[in-house]
Amino acid sequence: MEHQKKFIVLLLIISLFITFSFGCNGIPVVPEIDPNPDTNPYNSTVSYIKVISSSSTIKVNQSQQFIVKGYNSDDEWVVLDKSKIKFWDWSVQGQCYSCVEEYVDLSPKSGSLTTTFTSGVTGTFFIVAYYQENIGDDYITDYTEVKVVK
Repeated sequence: MEHQKKFIVLLLIISLFITFSFGCNGIPVVPEIDPNPDTNPYNSTVSYIKVISSSSTIKVNQSQQFIVKGYNSDDEWVVLDKSKIKFWDWSVQGQCYSCVEEYVDLSPKSGSLTTTFTSGVTGTFFIVAYYQENIGDDYITDYTEVKVVK
């Protein structure tokens, strides 16, 4: 009886560890990366953005989180306003967009410094973020590549 209780407690601890290792929803997240710094540098005007992820390869039907970070002209990390992320988008290389569109999910598509991508088909995909500092300004964009494999 004593060994059975220890086994159940050990199994529970291992289950919790696995759950928290992959995030509560099972989506791998970029480890220890906050989309924004704690404080803004003196020059807080966004010059460019970077889209990053924890891996450049995922498996079919596996989800991956992407994060956008902003930088000023001095290459210092600056605070981004999530409402200025006008949209997240994706494209696919060497395949018909409309042929794979129903198998791809990207969410949320705007207003967030992070997005989650899932594809039910293999291929080379590009995840892009569009940031607009002020209405009427050109978009500041960046993308990253992710390969979806079997």
